[in-house]
Amino acid sequence: MATRHRLGPRFIGPGAAVLLALPVLAPVLVVLTAPWHAEAKEWDHVWRTVLPAHTAETLLLLVGTVGLATALGTGCAWLVAAFDFPGRRLFRWALVLPLAVPTYISAITYAALLGPTGSISLRVHGATGWRPDIVDLPGLCAVLGLVLYPYIYLPARAVFTGGLRDALDAARLLGAHGMRRFGAVAVPLARPAIAGGALLVAMETLNDYGAVKYYGIRTLTTAIFQSWGGLYDLGSALRIGGLLVGLVALLLMLERRSRRHRRQATDGPALRRTPLRGTRGWVAAAACGLVLGLGFVLPAAKLLVDAWSVLPRWEAATDLMALGHTVGVATGAAVATLLLALLLLFAWRHGRGPWVRALVQASGLGYAIPGAVIAVGVMTAAGVIDRALGLPFTLIGSIGVLAYAFAVRFLAVALQPVQGGLARQSTAQDEAARLLGASPLRTFLRINLPPLRPVLWAALVLVAIDVIKELPLTLILRPFDFDTLSTRVFEQARIEALEAAAPPALLIVLCGLVPVLVVDRLAERRTQR
Repeated sequence: MATRHRLGPRFIGPGAAVLLALPVLAPVLVVLTAPWHAEAKEWDHVWRTVLPAHTAETLLLLVGTVGLATALGTGCAWLVAAFDFPGRRLFRWALVLPLAVPTYISAITYAALLGPTGSISLRVHGATGWRPDIVDLPGLCAVLGLVLYPYIYLPARAVFTGGLRDALDAARLLGAHGMRRFGAVAVPLARPAIAGGALLVAMETLNDYGAVKYYGIRTLTTAIFQSWGGLYDLGSALRIGGLLVGLVALLLMLERRSRRHRRQATDGPALRRTPLRGTRGWVAAAACGLVLGLGFVLPAAKLLVDAWSVLPRWEAATDLMALGHTVGVATGAAVATLLLALLLLFAWRHGRGPWVRALVQASGLGYAIPGAVIAVGVMTAAGVIDRALGLPFTLIGSIGVLAYAFAVRFLAVALQPVQGGLARQSTAQDEAARLLGASPLRTFLRINLPPLRPVLWAALVLVAIDVIKELPLTLILRPFDFDTLSTRVFEQARIEALEAAAPPALLIVLCGLVPVLVVDRLAERRTQR
């Protein structure tokens, strides 16, 4: 009894968890409560003339992008998991590479190739008289689908590879062959995984600003920038952010409903791959090669050629300064995000009551909310603090606020892998340490964290890469005259200096290659277990 009394009060209570989670949830709460605290002088104009067109094009972009990404990701995953054909081992991991290319970089690159004045368009026009033009809504759907399909390819490949063998063998014995087994057995069993990947594609599409701005597509994200930067009406921008949060909530609800009462394939014998000989094997290889070529090889090759051509007149000092800013911000934001995640997970591991775990889970929702929404929420909250405290400096436009916004946006990237590692640890070790007199904090630092060092490093790297690629949040909250690689690419593309944008864009792609291959390797290990 004495030991129980001594150890009980040292647990983390709901109050401490609220104090930890409130700074993370504050920007979203600011956006959701905007109608009660932020005046919107132009809201009638925005409601009548801006929102209808922007909402319609947002939905069209979502449907087109998610549809194409689902078709490409599911099809490639089935080919790689179920068949043996020339180059399958290469395609297995190479099909993940488009994730290393940010959407706005791929979109700008394709515009330079197939836009109205693109190099390929001009050659086709000279030979045939027809001028291709990909800079429109269908073209952007195609570009985004080619970049984002790995979000569906990875989970679908994992399900197809492990867990389907018995079901497919049974279907074969019942006379189902080829495409019927794929459509009637494989896809339904993989539907929860495919739906989860499609949700990530939708989130990335809603978060995009650079690509939609360059292509002239009107989305809710561009409406936020238009209301805030064009109409100078922060209240309207916050209200549009609330609508985006509502759309995200609707997508989350639909994804959960799609998984309800549906059985997903579980771990089982590895799927026996069917050899594809002759023409069929080369057709499968050509299909995977076409997807990989359009999604990664062509944009990457274009960036390399442009970077080489601009090398004699490369603005090295400016781009290297942007690289320094990017590395500094990414490092600081990644460290701050990981520390915040560890504090929350300490409460999650050693806390009491359902509220503690619920708050920790809610703290990771920032990843599902577009960066522009997080940015306007952070900016509004920082403005309130500036006016209330009368500080000798302004929080808005500071590096600290930018790093804080990144921590809110990407907390889930650090939270989920570390939480998964903690969940696999037995609580018996914690109880033994506490019986020996160790406090919860000492138990967390000495027992829980040391086995998670590889996961902690991976989480740190993944957050840093997401920070490097993020554009809308950086555009809104960066300090004056402070360029990062992403804003440098956007500014150069905005003035049609596409070749000058190639070196910083190539640096971003190179930074993204390592974590993409790490994620693929981890997914492959899970499949083999």
